[in-house]
Amino acid sequence: MKRSIITTIAVLLLIVFYSCNNAKIDNSANLERIKTLDTIVSLSGYWLSEDYINNLNENKSPKNALEKGCEYIEIPERTLITTSIILNFHDGGEQLQVLKNKEVYQLWKIDNDSISELMSDIEVVSNAKIKIADKSFIKISPLKIDGETKILEEILFKGQYITTEGKLINFKNNGQISGLDNYNFYSPIIDYSDAGLQIDQIGFGKTTKDFEYFGFKFNKETLELYKLKCITYDSIENECVEVDYGELAYKLLKKR
Repeated sequence: MKRSIITTIAVLLLIVFYSCNNAKIDNSANLERIKTLDTIVSLSGYWLSEDYINNLNENKSPKNALEKGCEYIEIPERTLITTSIILNFHDGGEQLQVLKNKEVYQLWKIDNDSISELMSDIEVVSNAKIKIADKSFIKISPLKIDGETKILEEILFKGQYITTEGKLINFKNNGQISGLDNYNFYSPIIDYSDAGLQIDQIGFGKTTKDFEYFGFKFNKETLELYKLKCITYDSIENECVEVDYGELAYKLLKKR
């Protein structure tokens, strides 16, 4: 009886031993497989943190929306392509790759050009919403022109407006504008980390090389554009480092 029990225990231990080893082999093989799997990513596109979008839609102030933080990621069309999470449209995070593990997409960190560590699964909440770690992201569809993603143009500004004189102004989501004096292009500031950006600002120009900047406010459906008033000027750097709203230059009512 004792010998039978000992034999049974030994057999069970061998089964556990080989099962663990086989699991390690399977996991290792699976890890190497997903690290080299080149496939289409169905979640590809531009994703912006939900908190930022909600704040922007509510207050219509890019500067105010940034105060609570913003994360942005462009998920590539295929795996094995490097990307990163951009913080506040200014600082790029760690280099990442989107990999597919069975039916789950994952973000892996890149170290010395090699995949090194799992950062997070990408949880699909809906076709328009995902979660990375504890952060929710909403899919957006801005145009990308000359390497610049037109985020505020798409979310905040595009549409038709009317001046107080009844003139029609058209803001396009590609950064073009018509009807506002001789301006052909507009460019809202999205990154407020530098000097002289104490208020929301937008530039207008005949070309994309000669923008003239104004402070702006949305008063419900009315876009108010103000000349910039310099409060503090740095004579060494030859630039204004502190600005405020000056004289009202344009008042544009957005059409519904």
